[in-house]
Amino acid sequence: MLRSGLEYAAMADPSPEREILFLRRVRDLSHLLTQERDFKKLLGLILDAAIELINAERGFLVRVQGRKPDGGYRFNVEVARGFDKASLSGSASEVSRTVVKRVVEGDGLGLVTTDEGHRDVLEVSSVQARQVRSIVCVPMQLRGEVRGVLYLDHRFSSTAFTAEDLPLLRTFADQSALALETAELRAENELEPVPAEPVTGDGPRSLGRLIGASAPMRQLYEEIKRTARTWDPVLIVGEPGTGKDAVAREIHEQGSFPEEPYQVVPCAGGPDPGLALFGNAERSGALLRVGRGTVVLDEVASLPLETQSSLVYAIQERRLRVPGERRERQLHCRIVATTSSDLRAQIATGRFRPELFYRLDVLRIEVPSLRTRPEDIALLFDHLLQFTGRRVKLSSRAQRLLLGYSWPGNVRELDNEVRRLASFGQAQVSAQQLSAVIREGRGVARARPEVSGQTLEQVEQHMVEAAVRDCGGNKSRAARQLGIPRTTLYHLLKRYGLK
Repeated sequence: MLRSGLEYAAMADPSPEREILFLRRVRDLSHLLTQERDFKKLLGLILDAAIELINAERGFLVRVQGRKPDGGYRFNVEVARGFDKASLSGSASEVSRTVVKRVVEGDGLGLVTTDEGHRDVLEVSSVQARQVRSIVCVPMQLRGEVRGVLYLDHRFSSTAFTAEDLPLLRTFADQSALALETAELRAENELEPVPAEPVTGDGPRSLGRLIGASAPMRQLYEEIKRTARTWDPVLIVGEPGTGKDAVAREIHEQGSFPEEPYQVVPCAGGPDPGLALFGNAERSGALLRVGRGTVVLDEVASLPLETQSSLVYAIQERRLRVPGERRERQLHCRIVATTSSDLRAQIATGRFRPELFYRLDVLRIEVPSLRTRPEDIALLFDHLLQFTGRRVKLSSRAQRLLLGYSWPGNVRELDNEVRRLASFGQAQVSAQQLSAVIREGRGVARARPEVSGQTLEQVEQHMVEAAVRDCGGNKSRAARQLGIPRTTLYHLLKRYGLK
């Protein structure tokens, strides 16, 4: 659909609001790419999105297929579209080999003809013959290798594209390369979507430091492997204690250069995170030391606003401004950020920059909480017990209480409980030896799948029934588990006709 005059004016507006709007669009498009499994459909989806993103007249998705004996490149125009999403005929002849070669052999930043350094490509005879007045072209990179290019042009405007379009288009191009590789791997290996049902014993039970055979964990393993194939920034979100640090480590280990450095920068408390991240002339920061490895920003929501601005520039330009130095350094490492905070809420209060959020959120991994995968608790219990050097068997009642607890502290809280039980030195642990918060189920009981889609009254009735059942009919304990007075519990029992 063609844009209105108002939309064209907005596109030309170089304001921060426009940049944030574009960043959000790039993020949304990148998330959309991960959902498309059909390779041919994905090609068209990528190109249509790129054309719409920067308001190009035409677009070409070009795959690089190696070098020729004469030093040139073999490439194939996989798909060519106009702004109206109509396919173009004779597409290969419309693409300038000079432009493709310059981008493939360049510094990874791409080119735009409004840049003085690349204006000369408009003088190439083949470009002039096609009456093209503007070109923007960026590499589709994966693990430092150029897999293709997104080639966009305009035959009616000499200022259709600007240098501000390049970082956004590069980010989208890199995500497109990852989506294409993922689709190809699925086709080659006949990969099926992760089932929603709990996984049987035939499924993977772990990935490195991560333990779990449930459907949410199998989905997590797939996301880690997919994310590890690119060097783009990653945002890992999850409740405290879910294992976000372990996920970050596995992204590094599953990547192409696991032997490269891996460094965690604490953003909350401790030394100045800006100094730890960027360093200065006398003391190198993590981004300088790591090279092609991984830098993890632990709890990124705590970064000072000034440091957030510097990080935005580093991600956008892939260059690093080093305090005390005049020249900038090329940035090669992968940036992974973790958070247990609601970054959107932080943005609303002015404590987190939206432009940084959208640059980090292109690749997102959500770590499941323990209460959403209770089938993994027994497996985790046995795994964590190995580190204590003890052998402990739980009574059936103790097992039911562990499964029914909400685990607000997630795996970290379970680990603490395992260590406490092992310290008793007993081969058998009864329900009475569990921590009081677990034994009495204080707080809100974990959400259970069977209440999904029910009314508030139905959910309330289900929770009352579950609490009384889990507490063996003890009304006082059930009231404590629900966090309500005993008189209120009796009133609810009467309302729902329960005993």
